[in-house]
Amino acid sequence: LHPEFYFSGDDVDKIEKDILLSFRSEVDERRFCPTVHAPFFDLNIGARDSQVSRVSFERLFWAVEVAALLKAGLVVIHPGYGPWILGHKFDAWLSRAGKYLIKLCEHAASYGIKVAFENIYDAGPDDLAELLNLVDSTNAGICLDIGHFNVFSKQPLERWLKVLGRHIFELHLHDNDGTADQHLALGDGRIGYSQLMQWFNDLAPEEKPVLTLELPHRTHVIKSVNILKDWLS
Repeated sequence: LHPEFYFSGDDVDKIEKDILLSFRSEVDERRFCPTVHAPFFDLNIGARDSQVSRVSFERLFWAVEVAALLKAGLVVIHPGYGPWILGHKFDAWLSRAGKYLIKLCEHAASYGIKVAFENIYDAGPDDLAELLNLVDSTNAGICLDIGHFNVFSKQPLERWLKVLGRHIFELHLHDNDGTADQHLALGDGRIGYSQLMQWFNDLAPEEKPVLTLELPHRTHVIKSVNILKDWLS
């Protein structure tokens, strides 16, 4: 099992170390292999406002430190860009964010932790590929969120897998009807999973990404786990 711990910006400021250590004790006792999802609301590591970029970096740096404490092998990060934020000027965003992204991945690498940048509003895989090319680190990869793909992508899944497939460290699995990021149980929306699962099943065991169910209700988790059992070879 690979439970994913999410921490908000408020958690960064308020959570006590003894609470984190209690989480670690639970992880050790249950022999979990956790991942960590970094804070993301209001953060933009490539913001035009340098203070926003700095605070965003500090939040993400904290997430790496917590991942190390929890013995997590991977941190998922929302880069913070999007067409409504940037006016489609991704290169300018990347030039501002680059130094922070490189430092972040270097810091994670010092702990043996991978960093997975998640697709959010991406219409295609090229911006994320450019981000990885800039960082140029073997511990930097992608978290492919299939729900976000279904809502925002203008390009087919085949191209995403062709461009980013070998860099995908984690998959976020949930469902929606294509109109919003609804986080429904698998099978309760309109996402076609057959191509993704065929790709996953064809990978060698050591190449398979972590599968994370992002679902708000226990019943949705149980239903989705049972569906996944049928999908996975």
